[in-house]
Amino acid sequence: MADKSYKSYQEQLNILQSRGMVIGEGKQTSRAMNILERENYYNVINGYKELFLATKAVDSTDEVYKTGTTFDEIYALYDFDRELRNIYIKYLFKVENTFKTIISHEFSVQYGHDNYLKIQNFDNSSEQKISSSIKLIGDIHQEIARQMSKHHQVVTHYMTEHGYIPLWVLVNVLTFGRIENFYKNMKPADKTVVAKQFNLQPDELAKFMHMLALARNKCAHDERFFDIKFKERIHTKSIKNFSALGIVRAKDGSYIHGTNDAYAIAVMFALLLSKSDLDEFISSMGAVFGKLQKQLHTISVKDIMTIMGYDTNWTNLSNLVP
Repeated sequence: MADKSYKSYQEQLNILQSRGMVIGEGKQTSRAMNILERENYYNVINGYKELFLATKAVDSTDEVYKTGTTFDEIYALYDFDRELRNIYIKYLFKVENTFKTIISHEFSVQYGHDNYLKIQNFDNSSEQKISSSIKLIGDIHQEIARQMSKHHQVVTHYMTEHGYIPLWVLVNVLTFGRIENFYKNMKPADKTVVAKQFNLQPDELAKFMHMLALARNKCAHDERFFDIKFKERIHTKSIKNFSALGIVRAKDGSYIHGTNDAYAIAVMFALLLSKSDLDEFISSMGAVFGKLQKQLHTISVKDIMTIMGYDTNWTNLSNLVP
């Protein structure tokens, strides 16, 4: 059984070498030690070693790395995932802002800019819906109070000078999850109006928002991202030209990629971002894939792309632009 006692950085490297990992000598060893000092053994090794293992640890037997696996390769995958999160979160922020803008605009058109947090302005079609709407309104009032206690300049100004905060101002301090919940509690007709702005059905837009919020949280908390998998799947029949992506289908006709993985988020970007932002996203992804390809030899960049849902036709994302 593995010894869980404290190990120095050199001892950690010795253990990795004993399990078949190539560390190198001189400057390579110093670089590996510097990385462990900065990044933490658990984050780098335990977080990204799996694809490089020939055999996993069983009972008292230690894991063994594939022949030729280097420390630099595992760190390259770790660093790639960090770059990946940075790319994704940039466009997740853009999509989040678009959601906030459109929802706040349409809701304000319908219910005004002051005193709009009324139960009758939300879905009251069942006791469960009423309860959910009441909780939403309470949570928003709590957030307003929290922002005022922090002396948020804009929130405090509107509350003290006007006694209310227009929704298009308030949304800027609400989380993505709160906006998702706001949309879910809107009346069906109001949700339809918002969904039409994205050329989606209301239920599908709600699913998009939920998956995007989960992805945003993973990025924001520096969690491993490249192998993200969602419990939900996007409904491909509701997306015009989805077949143009060229994704392989399983025997039952379903798509094997692009519905509940990192590429599914890219598909959402194709539908929700401007063309210039999408082109920029595609270019950024091409660059990080190219960089990783040069750094791997035990496994390939194609192995990583497959896990992410990206295949050889992945740049066909541009074909989904309305």
